[in-house]
Amino acid sequence: MRQDADLPDEIDITKAADVDWVKARADPAIWHEAAIAALAYVGDEHGFLTWLVQQAQMDRATAGWILLASPFREFLTGNRASMFATGVAVPELIEILTALCERSDRVGFLNDRLGLEHQYEEMRQTCMAIIDNGELDPRVRAPTAIVGMPFAAPRENMPYSVHDGMLISTQFFKRTLPHLFD
Repeated sequence: MRQDADLPDEIDITKAADVDWVKARADPAIWHEAAIAALAYVGDEHGFLTWLVQQAQMDRATAGWILLASPFREFLTGNRASMFATGVAVPELIEILTALCERSDRVGFLNDRLGLEHQYEEMRQTCMAIIDNGELDPRVRAPTAIVGMPFAAPRENMPYSVHDGMLISTQFFKRTLPHLFD
């Protein structure tokens, strides 16, 4: 059981020490938020996403978020020349997505507890259509263990949320802005 009292108020994954702390924590919910911060906001100069894809306890929702928040259509269909950059450079993103799809095809995901927001459902269905319609680039393994079934609604008791690329503790918000939680 997680003890939120010992969580730092902020985590900055541009700092090596914070990335090391996130890895050592071995908490898929914290990993999920750190993946969002890296991919969508601040980049991944410490290789967190590459490391994360190899972790047996990574949640399917995290894999889904990484795939669906990326230019997945271009990646899956092989139209990589038109891939846009996220917080991560395109060549590195291709390596991460390739590893993610290979993992999906090989071992899948033991954890499926975190869930994703409903707006990802249409993108999930688009991924399945690419696979089902034979549009998948032959260099890519089908990510069916990620997108083969709908995601549950997101878990509400996440220990962190991402704000401008920083992970901010839910406990920090409860301490400093208690009126929001009444």
